[in-house]
Amino acid sequence: MMFAAAARHIARRQAPRTAVRGMASLEQFEDYGKGVFTGKIANDYLSKYGASSEILKDPTWVTTHADAVADAVFDW
Repeated sequence: MMFAAAARHIARRQAPRTAVRGMASLEQFEDYGKGVFTGKIANDYLSKYGASSEILKDPTWVTTHADAVADAVFDW
């Protein structure tokens, strides 16, 4: 039994390594990040609630404008 385990261990160490494809080359990730709520897209929806996309640049929007951002994202 120990001989079989040792043989498997050696075989794994000597097995040729295959190339790993990077995530950026996978087709399903080509559009990743294109549908982001920032810039002009965010500005169009936030303007309905009296805000602009500039508020998203300041991390305190979470406490000061959270309701407006939540409503705008919901509409988006």
